[in-house]
Amino acid sequence: AVVSTQSTGDRQRVIDRLQNHCIGVDDKPSKNHPVLIFPEGTCINNTSVMLFKKGSFEIDTTIYPVAIKYDTLYTEAFWNSSEQSIVRYLFMMLTSWALVVNVWYLPPMKKGPNEDAITFANRVKGLIANKGGLVDLQWDGMIKRKKLSEKIRQSLMDLERQQFLESSVLPRNISHGNLSTLSNGNFRKEVPG
Repeated sequence: AVVSTQSTGDRQRVIDRLQNHCIGVDDKPSKNHPVLIFPEGTCINNTSVMLFKKGSFEIDTTIYPVAIKYDTLYTEAFWNSSEQSIVRYLFMMLTSWALVVNVWYLPPMKKGPNEDAITFANRVKGLIANKGGLVDLQWDGMIKRKKLSEKIRQSLMDLERQQFLESSVLPRNISHGNLSTLSNGNFRKEVPG
């Protein structure tokens, strides 16, 4: 089913279906399989965790957080669609020696008695960021798809760069000396030879 999260009615239908799936209907407990949700709602570049969408945290059920981080030793799993065609990305992925993924299963979490969905989502996000060694960003990833003035876009990039540098977390490859900072604050891989 196609769902527009911009529509309040569609959002509520999704929440209702998740509630019925996870908890059950009419006092009959659910026997359904768990639902896997990526609450950022978009892909990220493996350095940080962006703001979570609150919908899946509005349900009164147990959340089983999972932290996932790609190891860039052999390849970069992130596809930057604004800089790379899908054909080039697929070629890179299919010809790489290995794709190494670190996965951490974290303790189950429930929403606190006086906790709203946003606070709960931020608490789960903070735990995932900490375990995965990722920067905990306070802005929505969908901002990259919106038309913003250059000044606002630059402010957000500066904020992300500052949060990244102030965190005690540095990607593993930086310590290997094979990354260098570009003028826009992103990192690029240094290819020997």
